[in-house]
Amino acid sequence: MRSVIALSTAALVCCATPALADSDSLAERADAAAAAARLTAKVSSAQANAAIAFLVPLRVSNPRIGNSFGLDVVDASSGEPIYSRMAQTPMRPASNMKIVTALTALKVLGPDTRMTTDTLVPQKGTVILRGGGDTTLGVDELTRLAKATAKYLRTNALLPDLVQPADYRPKTCTVDGKTRKSTTKNPCPLVTPAKTRPAVKVLVDDSLYGTPKKGPGWTDSYQPYIARPVRPLGRIGVYQWDSAQEAGGVFTSALRARGIKARTAGHQDAPESAPVAAAVTGDTVAAQVRYMLQVSENNIAEMLYRQVAVERGRKGTFKGGRLAARDTLRELGLDTTGLRLMDGSGLSRDDRLTPRLLTGLLAEGLDTEEHPEFESFLDSLPVGGRTGTLSASTGRFTTSPSKCAAGQVFAKTGTLFDTIGLSGYTKGEDGELKIFSALVNDRPQSYSPLSTRQAVDGIVATINGCWGPTKKTGQPPAG
Repeated sequence: MRSVIALSTAALVCCATPALADSDSLAERADAAAAAARLTAKVSSAQANAAIAFLVPLRVSNPRIGNSFGLDVVDASSGEPIYSRMAQTPMRPASNMKIVTALTALKVLGPDTRMTTDTLVPQKGTVILRGGGDTTLGVDELTRLAKATAKYLRTNALLPDLVQPADYRPKTCTVDGKTRKSTTKNPCPLVTPAKTRPAVKVLVDDSLYGTPKKGPGWTDSYQPYIARPVRPLGRIGVYQWDSAQEAGGVFTSALRARGIKARTAGHQDAPESAPVAAAVTGDTVAAQVRYMLQVSENNIAEMLYRQVAVERGRKGTFKGGRLAARDTLRELGLDTTGLRLMDGSGLSRDDRLTPRLLTGLLAEGLDTEEHPEFESFLDSLPVGGRTGTLSASTGRFTTSPSKCAAGQVFAKTGTLFDTIGLSGYTKGEDGELKIFSALVNDRPQSYSPLSTRQAVDGIVATINGCWGPTKKTGQPPAG
């Protein structure tokens, strides 16, 4: 854990250490960064943690936050709890659920894994586009796949056979230089048309996750606008009822652009014996996780949730994802008692996590010596007042109490109409990372969601130490 904490601290205290030679090891860089952080720290860890424990409860009492507020704060270096409030109460996490999805995906699938979309040709004249769970599939990938598939069809003589249309009599004809109508008494001569090639039939196979169903606890209006029905085939950024059929249409158009007459013809599972014609792979799981966390992308979250289930030998369904996530959390040593992992995105109103579970999981996310697959996790989170759903344009870490922490908070946001979440890391006054999870349920409706978010930002700025004591709070006891 030490190396990741040190490197993260170095990023937060930008340019505090002299540049090291490229030959220096990662461990040496980490140790140097940690030493620099300690040198620049104004107070000891005992003092910093005592100030957090003193100030946070004074600022938790805020009408914009309300009474249904869970908070857990932990010292990342020592693992010691600093402050907790309703920390073991199961609460709606909103998109903080994506922390579970991100870390279980990195753990089970591996950060370098890529998902495949391929085409199969079960018989002459038929192409099946099969989805393998690539969350980053786009027009470029489908175009490359169509190009390679067209070449395969031509090379292997798998285009539909030419057919001879029946002879026919035209309605008009020109005989001996004169144009006339065809009549019963004086019909035009029969015409034998040129042979034609029928269109290639394009089918889509999105069977990996089974039949799409509405998410448990999802509001009716969510599909397809907030999250589309979950299929293993669909273009990134496309919110439609049938993302597989839409991707099939894009693929078919790309075939036509390469001179292949083609038409889409619905869904069909690919036979096991069908040969693969071509394949494309998407971005790595690490890249998918980063994009999901930065913009809180629900489709990616739900697809990764199912990929973990499939990898663990379960069905790619909501239930399969729930059981796979539970098993993975338990293997990481976390207590899942009382939790409800209903979906991968946090859209479900039936999801339940505890702040303590989230801080425990976030602590595991730092332990890259035990779990090297988590190496990219911290840097994938939005940065307060800087990037993603925590950027200044969203109003985060821009108020006078919290803007001092801008650039020093790495956290996942979460929002439902009555739920606000923020869980992640920030550097304390002692130069060490603090882990926190803040979940607001039953948000006071007399205040705007942004107002509640900014109140939570103030709590995090207090954990960071940059929003320190005031005349109203008085001075904390000596650590």
